[in-house]
Amino acid sequence: MKQKLLLFSILFTLFIGSAAAQGDKGGYYLGGSLSYNYNSFGSSSTYNYSTGYTIYTTTNIAAFTLSPEFGYFISKKWSIGIQPTYSRNSGTEESDYYSNTAVADDYTSKDNYHSSAVGLGINVRYYCMITDKFGFFPQVGISTLNNSTYFKYGTLTIGGTPNFVFFATPKLGVNLGFGNIGYNLDYKTKDHTLNAGLNDKISFGLNYYWGKK
Repeated sequence: MKQKLLLFSILFTLFIGSAAAQGDKGGYYLGGSLSYNYNSFGSSSTYNYSTGYTIYTTTNIAAFTLSPEFGYFISKKWSIGIQPTYSRNSGTEESDYYSNTAVADDYTSKDNYHSSAVGLGINVRYYCMITDKFGFFPQVGISTLNNSTYFKYGTLTIGGTPNFVFFATPKLGVNLGFGNIGYNLDYKTKDHTLNAGLNDKISFGLNYYWGKK
């Protein structure tokens, strides 16, 4: 039975700015996310051969992602944002081979590994404010995420997410995203997928707003 341990995952926002109100033409917003996940026992697979079998396991899986976001209001309701991303994954992999014919042929290999990826996304929001403090905005965008060592390995994503927003203060907005629709293309294999759902991707976020009134 696979056991997964999540140490922590946090969402944060960087705060910078001066006097402002949300949704003003010429204004800005700043937000983003930082997450860290740890899985002490990742996975285990068995591969059978005519001469024996191999048990392949991964352990101590750590995943770190940093994704700040900066946006600019081109009108009172429309904004355009840019979101760079950096992620790093690491862990330990072990292969244990067991021979069906000779114990002397058994062997074990163990290695630590890591990989990192960089990406960039551009998105557009349209704010529909129901009251001065509460509203709704769909966000659509396009992004790419590539392996930093083998840059041709990566994924292109085009999609959108519906969001509710609550302004606790004129500068601070709390977002709730619920679901998404997205198209993903693997650069190397050319495989592509399309997914959609209203409750398969719940997310919370903070944004700080400043700029012109």
